[in-house]
Amino acid sequence: MDRYPPLVEKELPKPPHWSKALGVGIVMTGLAIGTGELILWPHLVTKHGLSLLWLALLGIGFQYFINREVARHEVATGEGFFTTSARIFKWSVFFWLFSAVILYIWPGWASALGTTLNALFGFGTHLFWSWMTLGLVLVLTFSGRIAYVMLEKSLKILVPTFFGLLLIISYFNLSWASLSEALRGVLAFGTIPDGVDINVLLGAIVFAGAGGMLNLAVSLWYRDKQVGMGKYIGRITNPITGKNEATPATGYKFDTSNPENMKRWKGWMRYVTIDQGVIFFLLGFTTLFLLSANAYAVLSPQGIVPEGLQIAVVQAQIFGNVWGPIGYNLFLIMAFLMIFAVMWTVIDALTRMVADIIYTNTHVGPFQKIFFVFNKLSLNQLYYISIVVIVSAGAFLLLLEQPLTLLVISGVLSGLTMAIYTPFLIYVNNKHLPKPLRPSVLTNLMMVGISGFYMYFAFRIIVFYFA
Repeated sequence: MDRYPPLVEKELPKPPHWSKALGVGIVMTGLAIGTGELILWPHLVTKHGLSLLWLALLGIGFQYFINREVARHEVATGEGFFTTSARIFKWSVFFWLFSAVILYIWPGWASALGTTLNALFGFGTHLFWSWMTLGLVLVLTFSGRIAYVMLEKSLKILVPTFFGLLLIISYFNLSWASLSEALRGVLAFGTIPDGVDINVLLGAIVFAGAGGMLNLAVSLWYRDKQVGMGKYIGRITNPITGKNEATPATGYKFDTSNPENMKRWKGWMRYVTIDQGVIFFLLGFTTLFLLSANAYAVLSPQGIVPEGLQIAVVQAQIFGNVWGPIGYNLFLIMAFLMIFAVMWTVIDALTRMVADIIYTNTHVGPFQKIFFVFNKLSLNQLYYISIVVIVSAGAFLLLLEQPLTLLVISGVLSGLTMAIYTPFLIYVNNKHLPKPLRPSVLTNLMMVGISGFYMYFAFRIIVFYFA
C-alpha cells in the first residue's frame, strides 16, 4: 500500500473537568528545568548579565503556542505529529527519524548528573554515577505498567519537590534589589550585550522550555494520556507486566457539524490551554527566572561563570560558602532532581518518536518494505526495546564530550528543526483540519512571528558556519 489510510470517523470523547488538566504540562516542565534553566541560562546571565532574560520569556512563550498547535492536531485526530507529516510529505519519515536520533542520543545530562552525584556523595567517579543514573531510568521505566503513567507520576513528585527547594533557596538568597534587577532584565526587550555567542544564545532560547523536536513529542504524550481522539489509540504498556492495548497505526476524525462534538472540542482545548499555560509556561518561566537570579546574585560578584561538567557543582559550592554543608548539599539535591527529570523525559521522548515512526511505517504507507524487519513487533515491544538500545548507546557515548558542548550542539540543531516545523504546523492546522477546528487569527499571527524568529536564527547560524 503506497498511501496512508484515511481517518475513520468516530464520536469525540467527553473531556474531563479542567482541574484534571495537570499532566503533559508537568512532563514538559520536567523537560525544561534541567537544560536551559539550570545549565544554559545561569551560564549566560553570569557572563553577560540579566538583560538577556527577555529572550527567556520569549523562548518559553513561543513554545506555549507551539505546544498548543501540536496538541490541536492530536486532539482532532489522535495521530502523532510524525504520521500527519508523512501524510503530506512521505519522505519526512526519514528526516524526522534521523533528526530525533542525532539531536537526543547525546548523554550530556547523564554527564552532568554524574558530576553532581560524585560531589554529593564524595566517592566514585562521575562516569560511574552517570551510568548509575542511566540504569535508574531503565529501572523506573520497567517498573511501571504503562510507560506514560509512570513518567507522569514520577514527575508530579520530582517537579514540585525541586520547585519547593528552589523557593527556599531563593527566600534566603535573593533580596528585593536583586529580584528587581532580574525583572528589569525580563522587560529589557531588544537588548543583546556585545560578545554573546550566538550558538549558546540560540541553545538557551530553544531550551527555555523544551525545545526542538521535544515539542513534537507533545502529540505522543497527549495521545498516551488519551486526550481527545487519542482515546481510541491504545497506550504503550509494559510487555512484561502490562496488558496489551490495541494500537492502530493511524487516527480518527469526528463530525464537526454535531453541536455536542464541538462543545467537547472546546472543553478539550481549554484543558490543553490550562495544562500548557499554567503548568508549562507559568511554572517553567518562574523556575528559569529564579535560577537565573540566584546564579547572578551569588556567582557574578565572585567573577565565576559556571560551565562544563561543573555547572551544578560550582553553583553548589557558592551556596555552601553562604550556608555551609547544608546549602551545598541542598543545591546538589535540587540539581539532581532537575537534571534527572530532564534526562528521563528526553530519553522517553526520543524512544516514543523512534517507536512511533517505525511502528506506523511498518504497518501502513509507502515504506512498509523498508521497515518490514519490525513487522512482528508491537508498539509496546518497540518502545521497550528502543529505550534499552538508547540508554546503552548513551552509556557508551558518555566517554565523549562535556555536557555544555553537547547541549549547545543540540540546541543549535533543535533551533534549525524548529525553523522547519513551525511553518509546517501553520500549514497543517489551517489546511488539513476542518474549519471549525482551525487556530484563531491571533494564534496564526503568533505562529507566523515565531516561525520567522526561528528562521532568522537558522539563517544566522548557516551564515556563521558557511559564509
